Amino acid sequence: MQISLLNSIRFRLPALFLLAALLPALLSAFWSSQLLQSQIENFFTLRARETSIVADNIFEEFSQEILLKSQVIAQTQAIQERALKRDYLDLINQLSTLYQDLNLQLYDAVLEVYDDKGKFMVAEPLQGQRLTPLDQVQSALKGDFKSSRRFAQGHLLISAALPLYHPSKSQPIAVLGLTFRASNKLADAIGKIAGSEVLILSKEEHLEVLATTLDETTSLNLVEQYEKGGLVSGKRPTYILASQTRPARNGEYVLMVALNISEMNKVIGSVRNILLLMAGGAIVLALFLALGLSRNLLQKIMLLSQMARKVEARELDSPVYLNSKDELGRLAQTLDSMRIEIRQALLEKEGMIAKLTIRDEINQAIISRSGNDLLLQVLMIIIHSVQAEQGSIMLVDPSSGQLLLKVVYNPSLDSSPVKVHERISFAFGEGIAGHVAASGEAVLCNEPLQDPRFKPYHFQSMDQGLKNVLCLPLKVDQNVLGVISLDNKPGGFLQADLVQVQDSANQVAIAIKNAELYELSITDGMTGLYIRRYFQDMLEQELKRSQRFQMPTSLIMFDIDFFKRFNDTYGHLAGDFVIKKVASLVGGSIRDGVDTPARYGGEEFAVIMPDTDLSGALHVAERLRESVENSEFIYEQQLFKVTISVGCAEFPRQAENRDDLIEKADIALYASKHKGRNCATAYSPELEADVTVVPIASVEPVSPEQAEPEKN
Repeated sequence: MQISLLNSIRFRLPALFLLAALLPALLSAFWSSQLLQSQIENFFTLRARETSIVADNIFEEFSQEILLKSQVIAQTQAIQERALKRDYLDLINQLSTLYQDLNLQLYDAVLEVYDDKGKFMVAEPLQGQRLTPLDQVQSALKGDFKSSRRFAQGHLLISAALPLYHPSKSQPIAVLGLTFRASNKLADAIGKIAGSEVLILSKEEHLEVLATTLDETTSLNLVEQYEKGGLVSGKRPTYILASQTRPARNGEYVLMVALNISEMNKVIGSVRNILLLMAGGAIVLALFLALGLSRNLLQKIMLLSQMARKVEARELDSPVYLNSKDELGRLAQTLDSMRIEIRQALLEKEGMIAKLTIRDEINQAIISRSGNDLLLQVLMIIIHSVQAEQGSIMLVDPSSGQLLLKVVYNPSLDSSPVKVHERISFAFGEGIAGHVAASGEAVLCNEPLQDPRFKPYHFQSMDQGLKNVLCLPLKVDQNVLGVISLDNKPGGFLQADLVQVQDSANQVAIAIKNAELYELSITDGMTGLYIRRYFQDMLEQELKRSQRFQMPTSLIMFDIDFFKRFNDTYGHLAGDFVIKKVASLVGGSIRDGVDTPARYGGEEFAVIMPDTDLSGALHVAERLRESVENSEFIYEQQLFKVTISVGCAEFPRQAENRDDLIEKADIALYASKHKGRNCATAYSPELEADVTVVPIASVEPVSPEQAEPEKN
């Protein structure tokens, strides 16, 4: 208010009118300040609750990320080899290297390895006592993966135990335990993302601070006030608190967030002081000026209240503006600054939620899919997340070292991603994709046709009308596994798109690497067929599915005739050649992606055939037998005549369980041996009384001239 206005005040107005002007001013000042404080506190209370949910989700994401890294360690071949050999020193070195590469020191994590008897072997870093619970170690030795949360030594410990397998063993050779604690560093990381102070508490008789982003005194005060009701410092809280309670083995823990509103309290205090000063000034104003000022003041306060209500209702697009240069104008500026900060915080929170949603969708795809089906699903998720028009995924071919196009997707043309059957490849350094694979760095190009690195490839006209490209490597550490390319985003790609897709690409790369490691652990190195342990697990699952859906499942078992005598006569290398050749013929006789072929042991093989009855299995068995009989086996310029004996049985009509089905198929196989070999036999109960093992006869090589008439 300008002081010159005092000169125009008329003191001749009646005192009654002065009181009439004073009362509305005092009431409006008190009511408006209380309303503003109440609305802002309600807003921050709601925000604190939402922030606690976000912080809890972030805590779970950190936990899942660390447990995923433990799975990567458990599937590392070097760890499996050292654990099998009980090479403690080298095992510690390997654990230390992976500990550093995966940045586990950021979480105060501890890696432990136990032998196949549950006895402790090594730890990285070395600890005074064991951290992995014994029951989890015992469960892991049975092939189960379990994680737990518990209180110990004044800390919240998150532990996981995973079985360590070796391709040469059917049972776990050791157990990998990973334990990390809820520390101040973890609380700081959660607090930075959630935008608040974070406390992690143990919930026993009294709340005890386990980790915090605040100093000890403030943390203890917050805990004390939280136990009394949730608001700190009485009527004017310094912090607004909210929490999420989660169970642990031996109690519960509380993840609490604290939003600091001390600055807002100062603003509210300033508003209250301003209003009181303005009300006091109204006492000494002249009648007409007092009435006019009171009316003007009420209008401004009501406008501020309306704006505060809009902020509370999250109507944050309209600016808060008051055409005034006094304290109310400055308050409006402060409220507008708060509106901008809240809007930015909400945008960041929405971005985090969107990021977590994409992570969850990709995680679900990783859990439920594998191989090309996994690539199809994650490509669809990533394209929709950045609103691109089309995209593709290329993977490095181990045999040629080139990038092979695996899947493409254009939502406007295809209802789902398309598997690529045409061999389209790029050498490292060739085209934008090859440049990304060679350098390991992403490329964002909004004019790709003008880029000298661009190389067109003609598949579904994807290179026609190309407007912009975002190409990122799929790599784990420094090992490039492939490239993901996204094309034609309306308006062009932004740096934010690169950051978002990079996070998804890293997640997909780890999944691809894990899938490669898993594939190596379940396949036979010589034949490429599944190993016996995986075959038994898959057969158990198929039989359960068969019972649930009332559909038959058949089992084919066969072995190579006279193989032992052949192996003893011509050597193991020749025997290995025959085994590989027979294994390669299996794929052409069964259903790709439906039937499961396995090397059962030595020269014996098995095929699981879902939704197939005994007659269908016998038909496939005969086709397989003819394929082997009609194939040429030429080793070191010698042509050998190779045949197989096949047996098959059906579940549940002929067998009650897995072992029973294997036994029935084996009886049918030996019935084929009894008939003179080189034939296929379907199981029937009469075979059990008649079947005997036929002695191994000799096998002689034949010349190509002798074999040719039989072939024709």
